[in-house]
Parts: sequence; structure tokens; C-alpha cells
Amino acid sequence: MTRKPSRLDRAAERIMDLDSPAYGDERERSVFMESNAFGLTIGLYAGLVGAFIAAVFGLFLLPVTLLVLTTMLPSLAALWYAKRRGVNPQKLAENAGARSTMLGIFVFGVGMVVTFAAMAYTVFAGQPLISPPQFGVTPGEGFFGGMAQGAVVGGMIGGAGAIIGGVHGYRKANRMRDVHEG
Repeated sequence: MTRKPSRLDRAAERIMDLDSPAYGDERERSVFMESNAFGLTIGLYAGLVGAFIAAVFGLFLLPVTLLVLTTMLPSLAALWYAKRRGVNPQKLAENAGARSTMLGIFVFGVGMVVTFAAMAYTVFAGQPLISPPQFGVTPGEGFFGGMAQGAVVGGMIGGAGAIIGGVHGYRKANRMRDVHEG
């Protein structure tokens, strides 16, 4: 980087913590970064599919939110991060001429077109392509009510378990590091 790091750059560096031993050796770090790129790609496609499904059911705000938040924001963050570190992903893709890059752009473009076409159908026809099923969920009553309560409680327990497991793993790693250093 040739320019002075901004607050956002420093925040990104703290979030990434690239000097952390959690990244492992060079091979492990490379595989880890590849796995993150794979995860981002899957997230892009999942957001696009979610936006399409929401648009088919005649929703407006949800598809746009899904497209922007789950697909565009992570992509824009990745582009910003690379460019701030002197790498232009667009130029890399153009120089490579890779079929996979072209395929990804094509699939995402088609997905956006059909998602907005489904939204346009709802706007012009006044009804969705498919009417969404109507579920009357009363908390604690019936199958769906119990399932909703179980999902919420399970999510809280899972989140608490992640916190406890993360803290335990962090402490264990510190103890192991202290034993090896001492």
C-alpha cells in the first residue's frame, strides 16, 4: 500500500489479523483463503437463488435486500480489500480470460435478469407468479408453533455453545502456546 492506512484499513487489518497463528503455515493459509473465496462464491449464488424465490412469490423489498446484502456487500468488501492492498481483481480476471470467470458473470447476470423479471411480472400483473402458502403460526400451538419456538430456543443455545466453545478453544490454545514457549 502506498497511501496512509485509513481507519477503515486499520479496522480491516484488526478483523483479518493476518499475523495470527490461526492461519497456519503457507499451505494451510492458502487453502484457508481458497475456502473463504469458495464460501463467498456459494454465498453469492445462495443470495441470488433466495432473491429469485422471494421475487417469484411477489415480494419486493426482500429480493432487493437479498441481492444487495447477501451478494453485493461481501463482493464489494472483497474488492475494496484487494484494491486497498494493490490488487485489482477485475484486471486479474480480464488478464486470465478464464472460462470460469465468464461463466460466473453470465450466471449472476442471468440470475439478476430473471429475478427482476419475476418482480416486474408482479408489478405489471398485480399478482405474484406463485402465491405464497399461508401459514397461521401461533407460538406454542400446533406443529409450526412448536417448531418456531424450538428453532428460536435452539438458535440461542447454539449461539451460546459457539461462544463457550470459542472461549474454551482460545484459552486452550493460549495454554498450549505458553507450555511450548515456557
